[in-house]
Parts: sequence; structure tokens; C-alpha cells
Amino acid sequence: MRILMASKFLYPRGGLERVLFDESDALEAAGHDVLHFATRHPENLPSPYERYFAPYLEIGAGTELGTLEKVRAVARMFRNGAAAGLFGEMLDDGRPDLVHVHGIHRQLSPSILFEASRRSIPVVHTLHDYHLVCPADVMLRGQAAPCLPRACKTIDCSAALRNRCTRGSIAASAIAACELSFQRLTRAYERTVTRFISPSRFLRDLMIEGGWTNTPIDVVPPGTALTDGTTRTPGEYALFAGRLSPEKGISVFLSAARAAGIPAVVAGDGPLADALRAKFPEARFTGHVTPAEVTRLLDEARVAVVPSVSLENAPLGVLEAMGAGVPIIASSVGGVPELIGDGIEGLLVPPGDTAALTSALQMLSGDRKLAATMGIAGRARVSREFTPERHLSGLLETYARATGELA
Repeated sequence: MRILMASKFLYPRGGLERVLFDESDALEAAGHDVLHFATRHPENLPSPYERYFAPYLEIGAGTELGTLEKVRAVARMFRNGAAAGLFGEMLDDGRPDLVHVHGIHRQLSPSILFEASRRSIPVVHTLHDYHLVCPADVMLRGQAAPCLPRACKTIDCSAALRNRCTRGSIAASAIAACELSFQRLTRAYERTVTRFISPSRFLRDLMIEGGWTNTPIDVVPPGTALTDGTTRTPGEYALFAGRLSPEKGISVFLSAARAAGIPAVVAGDGPLADALRAKFPEARFTGHVTPAEVTRLLDEARVAVVPSVSLENAPLGVLEAMGAGVPIIASSVGGVPELIGDGIEGLLVPPGDTAALTSALQMLSGDRKLAATMGIAGRARVSREFTPERHLSGLLETYARATGELA
């Protein structure tokens, strides 16, 4: 099969891109051809298809675009004719059997999907966040608390503006709300996507509750490789690995580690880095780390912590720690309970509850046997349910259903 993968970025920016690259590698190893389409981001990896890539305009916080360029960038969030034209050329030249999109909203827009639809090419869309039911993507009301039940309606997303859900900005929230309302009103995704892939049952159910009932949604959990397992020498520290942004709950983790008297290691970078370093000078901050460095940090960690206050979908950080035999303490949010059995592979705590997280840290730090037992259980569960092979099998089944090879 010949698959065209489309996403905003073609470099290891975050979890979405890691999934994209892992899937591309697995598909190619299985004998399939994979092409890539993205924006022309300066950090992109080299690609033989970059001549087709769409222009990139930075629209996030701190953008240096002039007024006219900002207007142009906002307009492209709704419909991006330049991206659509280039994507159409790539479809004609590359002749894929199927298009698989990851993150396309705001930079590429659903415009590219109409090009595939016009050529009768099936489209599979992986849901990495909550964008199709939440203008701010993360289901955090006012950037503070999980937005359940959802404040935004199927088409009326004005609640995101009232709560300033996007970067705390009225302007950014208004643009995000209008963009999602426009896509829902015009049924852009409904008219072009053949099947959705959701990494969790939680997100699938949220999509259905949000009105996405006409397009099939397949649950395909993520996969991760088991580490060697023989090099693990647990130390005393608790590890957080991920982006240093508000929804990740890092302040809660560091406050709990301080209260528990347990060393904390924070691996990653993000907008909160400087503030966190100043507030928690006793913690060790590594800055940006490679996957190999994360593996080494996991090998020496007593416990891994995923303290998110937002509704995590199916975080790779949870599975990577489990695959390394490290016990997990995680917020009981979103799809996380689908990965961790409370008291089996780790401990689940309420989001934002510093006291509960402190108690969990003390429990696993003080009971080495319990921590080791949970680590073994987590590794065993990954080997049963969350391997790269199982993920590839689920992915190919969705492809077969999208192309009509499988009813």
C-alpha cells in the first residue's frame, strides 16, 4: 500500500510527531510506501517531498509576523488554498492509495482533505488531542480545570471566548472558537474523513458525545517497545518527562516531591521552564532530552510521575515508563485509567491534588517491594496490550476498512 502521511511538522516536536515517525517506520518495515506532506518549518527533517510542502507561518505566542501576515495566517486556519494546491499536486504525482493525517488544523486546515476527496482517495484521521470538540485542544476550562461536561456546544463555541481558554487571550480564544465553529458548520471533516483513529475509548466517547456520529471511530491504542530490562538500577528520584506547560501539572508534582522529601528530576523544556526553576531550586532540570536520555533516566528512577491536570488522551510517557519496568503515579484523567490499573501497574490520584500525590510518592518511595512489583506488572501489560506490533495491526485494519478491503 502507498500511504501519504500529512501533518503540520516533520521534525520531533512532541508526542504527535513521534507517533507519525514510529508509524512511518513500522509501515515501511512491513513493505509499504510512505510519503510525507507538511509545512516548510525550518526544523523539518530532510524529505524528498519538501518541494510540495506548504508555506509555514508562526501563529503562536511570540510570533514576529506583521499585521498583514497575521491576517493571512488567521485566514489560512479556516481554508488554506496554497496548501490545498500543493497537496493536490502531490496526490497527482505520488498517487497514494490512502491519506493518513495527524495534526493539520490551523496550519494546513481541512482544505487538503477536499483534494483527497475529489480524487476519491480515502482519508484516515488520527485524533491526538481534543481539537474537534474543543477550540483550545486540551479540554481545560479557562486553562485551569477539566472542562467536563463540555462548555462548548456542537457549533456554538463561544464558551471558549468567555473563559479565555486559548492562552488566556480574548483574541486568541475568539479566533480558535470561530475556526472550530466554522469547520463544524461547513462539515469540513465530516465530508472528507473516511475513518477516525482514537488512541483511547475516552476520546472516542467524547467525540460521539460531541456530535461526531456519522464517521466511524476506531480505537487503536498506542504501542511502545520494551526496554532491555536488565539495566534498570532504581535510584531515589521521581521523574517527570514531558513538555513544561500548564496543563501538565508540573508544579503539583514538584510541590508534592518537596513535601514528601523525595528528589525530583524534570526532563523536558517548555514555556514554564524558567518559572519552575526559580520556584523549585532543589529539583534537577535537564532541559530538552533525547529518547535515549529519557530511557537512561527511567532506568535510574524510583517512580515516574504523570501529574497532568488536563484530560490526557493516551500519553506515551505512561507506556514508556511501564515498558521500562518503572512504576507510575498518574492523574486519573481522560484515557489514563485505560493504561494503568490503580494499585496494579501504578497509582492513580485526582488531578491537581498535591496531598494525594505526596502520599503516593511516599508510598512507592518507602515500599521498594511494592514499587518493584508494580514495575514488573506494568512491563508485562505493555508486552500484552501495547506493543508496536499490536498498534501496527490495528492501524492496518483501519486502513483496510477505509479502502473497502475489509467490511
